[in-house]
Amino acid sequence: MTAGRDDVQELISLMKSARGRTPEVVDRYYTLCIPFYREFLGDHWHTGHYASEGPIGPEDQLRMELQIAQSAGVGPGCDVLDVGCGIGGAVCHLARRTGARVRGLTPNTAQIELARALAFAKGVQDNVAFDQGSASRLPYPDESFDVVLFFESPCHFPDRDLFFREVRRVLRPRGRLAGEDWLAADGLSKTDEARYIRPICETWAIPALGTVSGYAKAMTDAGLSVREAVDLRGEMALLRGFITDPADREVVRQEMLGTADPIRRIVMQGLLELGEAAAAGAFTLGRFLALKEASAR
Repeated sequence: MTAGRDDVQELISLMKSARGRTPEVVDRYYTLCIPFYREFLGDHWHTGHYASEGPIGPEDQLRMELQIAQSAGVGPGCDVLDVGCGIGGAVCHLARRTGARVRGLTPNTAQIELARALAFAKGVQDNVAFDQGSASRLPYPDESFDVVLFFESPCHFPDRDLFFREVRRVLRPRGRLAGEDWLAADGLSKTDEARYIRPICETWAIPALGTVSGYAKAMTDAGLSVREAVDLRGEMALLRGFITDPADREVVRQEMLGTADPIRRIVMQGLLELGEAAAAGAFTLGRFLALKEASAR
């Protein structure tokens, strides 16, 4: 999880270009960012589901996971796949809370090792498993799962259309796809896309951000029946999860300017970019639920 300064600078340079944000570059970024993601997010690498008041903390992330899982009817006896599982926080939590059998998939070797260690530490190793592979070619037979989940991973996929087709293939009849992801707001102007969305992609190794309507269309085109496609600004206090307060932003900015670690610096810059875009209404999260109809072929 270490790299020379020249390698890091090359990675950051590649992230500045949409064509440079290949799966290999995303994988390198995630390997180098593991210590910082664990510092900022713990074992659950996604946004929380925030109440309008009260403290913000790890419980918000767990609440998001449970909401997504419950929307898909995850429970005892379910075979569940979490695509883009990171270091396994959601997999271990949901296996323990729901009684389901949960597999996690990631392309990243370092994440696999940490996820397996986490499963043993949490005592859920008998109900979870972790595999290395691509979202564009899920390494499972047809009709292997009752539920496929995602937590802010498809934004990093090079071909989301192909991912949704693969999801339909590995779901059993009446199987469900459920998840939440980072999105650009629907209907943004080219100017706002350039001002708010492009910097997010450049600092978080994202090929391109989709929209609520775009995801819903891609799921439909893949042969899934979309039941819910929700902009989470209408369901939770989204801005509480991002750095929008001017005083807080200045603290982060000064810390960013003072760090000598280029990876830490780009993570902190990314946090600032997210806060600015969220405050402007250009960035949001979407929540989705889709069904593989029993008659689908």
